[in-house]
Amino acid sequence: METLKLPVLPIPNVVLYARTSLPIYILEPVYIDMIKTCIKENTPLAISKAFEIDRHSLRGRYSPSTICGYGRPIILEENIDGTLKVLIKAIGRVRLLNIEQNLPYLIYQAEIYCDRIESEKLHGPQIQNLKKLLDNWLEINILDSFERETFTNSLTSIYHVIDYICMFLVQDPDLRQLLLENNSLFERVQLLNSLFEKPSQFEESSIVVSAIKRYEEIEKTSRIAH
Repeated sequence: METLKLPVLPIPNVVLYARTSLPIYILEPVYIDMIKTCIKENTPLAISKAFEIDRHSLRGRYSPSTICGYGRPIILEENIDGTLKVLIKAIGRVRLLNIEQNLPYLIYQAEIYCDRIESEKLHGPQIQNLKKLLDNWLEINILDSFERETFTNSLTSIYHVIDYICMFLVQDPDLRQLLLENNSLFERVQLLNSLFEKPSQFEESSIVVSAIKRYEEIEKTSRIAH
């Protein structure tokens, strides 16, 4: 399995998907230095959904989720106070393995995290439902027709459609992470069609969200037991 060394930026409730671009604001000096170093050295970085740990821990206040997205940073704007508006152009997903550095910021050894090879066939109506869902959302949220068309033309595969639905429409942070960790395209299509039954439905079904979380918790407990 291919491995690489990545600086890691843990951010609460933020998930970076493999075929998306994510704008973020960088306020802390240590992470401003991280971004500039990555650009200078042409090094990608990982953006990981953070969970809070002991605020007095030497490893920092937040710890990263093991599965996360990684990509290359582009500085869009540098303010007078030094803070940055940055676009992260995602490359893919990784699994964080061993910590190489704790301070001033986290650096991990990581391995590429890919979808598994599947025999299940994707159903045309389910794919069309998701494409129509995203098209409808874009129609309402990107008013400039040229900008909307440019963005739509960049969606060259079902992977792009799925990742942007997860990014734009899925509101529950834990569910976003579960979708990122899921390594089955077939299952992600099924899950999103369960969450958004109609192409005009822009909020995930809370009942389905709860059911998915309960199922994942049972699966996790089962894996630990074995």
